Amino acid sequence: MKRFRFKTILPLVPLLVLYMVIVSVFSADEIVADEGRHMEYAYNLTQGYYTDAENPAIRNGPGYPLVMAPFVKLGIPNIVIKLLNGIFLFIAVIYFFLIISRYLSPKRAIAITYLFGLYPPLLKWISLMHSEALAVLLVCGFLYYFLKVFDRFAKRARYIVLSCFFLGYLTLTKVIFGYVILASILFYLVVFLIGKSEKIKRTLIVLVGAFVMCIPYLYHTYSLTGKLFYWGTQGGEVLYWRSTPFSKEYGDWISSGVVLNTSEHDYYDTSEVVKNHGAFFKSLEPYSAVERDALFKAKSIENMKEYPLKYIKNTSASALRLFFNYPYSYTTQKTSTYFYIFPNALLVTFLSIAIVLALRNLRAILFEIRFLGVISLLFIGGLVLLDGRVRHLIPILPLLLVFMVYIFKHLVVLSIKKVNEEVI
Repeated sequence: MKRFRFKTILPLVPLLVLYMVIVSVFSADEIVADEGRHMEYAYNLTQGYYTDAENPAIRNGPGYPLVMAPFVKLGIPNIVIKLLNGIFLFIAVIYFFLIISRYLSPKRAIAITYLFGLYPPLLKWISLMHSEALAVLLVCGFLYYFLKVFDRFAKRARYIVLSCFFLGYLTLTKVIFGYVILASILFYLVVFLIGKSEKIKRTLIVLVGAFVMCIPYLYHTYSLTGKLFYWGTQGGEVLYWRSTPFSKEYGDWISSGVVLNTSEHDYYDTSEVVKNHGAFFKSLEPYSAVERDALFKAKSIENMKEYPLKYIKNTSASALRLFFNYPYSYTTQKTSTYFYIFPNALLVTFLSIAIVLALRNLRAILFEIRFLGVISLLFIGGLVLLDGRVRHLIPILPLLLVFMVYIFKHLVVLSIKKVNEEVI
């Protein structure tokens, strides 16, 4: 892997300028969507706590609010916090370029890096106080240092520690990685017991180290809720919508404010939503967030058992939303959908080819690349089962691109056959 030099990243600087322009031009003055949630947790951290101990509502991990908290404490304008997204993304681009340079010439590495840095769904979210840009940076940092762990003559202890940090903080930012880490530990532990391998040993150390980094957070949620391995209170509600048995609903999450008619929305019709779910949501109002989470999960399991075919249909819709941002319940088709369809159609096509090639040539692929494939599949599978939408796919994009670049570089040869012309 090439050593970092400033002149190495000069061709990438236009991306930083673009990111700053996008944030400056498209950032809204008011707090919108999930920005309010992150801002609330960031403010709470400045007061010495994360969520109300009497009624803990843990809707996401503390990774991004921890970044925001110093700015909130100092009263720095929100636009500065949003501009951080552009910096995070540019640092991610640098990491990505250094990773890709392992396998490609400088010119090709620059070209692939620009494809990554200009990925349309990623550009959409950097102007908001959302955690996607930070998550992408953490994924790229993890990738860079994790691949270093397997280099010859590398200072492995240093790179193992850095890998643990980036993966651990990524998990605190996107808690679904907590389940990915645990599933990976179980899988590679079995593989290691069957046939001991030094590479698997190093990988297990990284995975366990990243999980250990999350223990303080899990201990905190346990102290608030009395529940072990409790990442948040939002999972039950997501599962509830994924299990919806109603024909015009596709398993995507709908805000409780829409169901209870307490918030504005852009759905074309909410009368059926209120009819289908209003009574149940009202029955949950007397309960705490933790109790509601348990009741949502119980209702979800009941729906899955009673309407298994509808759950399968919802799962299929979730997979489509993950890559193509469609379909959504009670939402008309929008031209903006093509903003996702075109780039992700290419992504799905080349990813599918890469997976087929990889499965047919497993022994020809480096262990660390196979590992990237495993955690990517675990992450995608988890998203499909929970809440598939393009925004949630963004953090895994660097993993998918590195996997594809390696596969096509090492398993595909393109050439033009020269045909001798016949003289008539």
